[in-house]
Amino acid sequence: MARLLPACVLLAGTCAALLCLTALRASAPPAFLSSAAAGRREALQAAAAAAATLGSQAALADFQGEPVTCMKRYGPAIIKLQSAVDSGDMKAVLAKENKFKMLNTYWRNQPKDFAAQTELSEDLLDAAADGETAKVKTLYAKYMEKSELKSFANLPPARQYHMTNRDASMGSR
Repeated sequence: MARLLPACVLLAGTCAALLCLTALRASAPPAFLSSAAAGRREALQAAAAAAATLGSQAALADFQGEPVTCMKRYGPAIIKLQSAVDSGDMKAVLAKENKFKMLNTYWRNQPKDFAAQTELSEDLLDAAADGETAKVKTLYAKYMEKSELKSFANLPPARQYHMTNRDASMGSR
């Protein structure tokens, strides 16, 4: 940004100087026709357009709160599946298919982790559909080995008193 602003000012000054030189060199306009030479307003507009074009930065359109929201919203449901996996309740595991898919988006910005967790969850759900409880237990244990899931599972419950955000609204109590 420090190098860009002087370049914009230099470009705007050059544009204004060229407009003034052409205005001095041009002959008087005929009656009832608009002036061919640009005035101060046009010079200022050209400078503003140059500054707006060259001085803007691309927006960083990556909301860094999405992974945390995914973990807060879908993590508890997957963590609570431990008892269903241990008891062999495959219907409960299959009922959480969408939760697995949505929790996998926590790792969306880390392609290797995203691919690994997606593959684990798909294999886990396939094994649950086939009724292979032993395989589901091992795949669930592998899925839960991620450090993010382990640390999230060990966090104390958050206080939601006097919180004003959508995750702590009255609908989630």
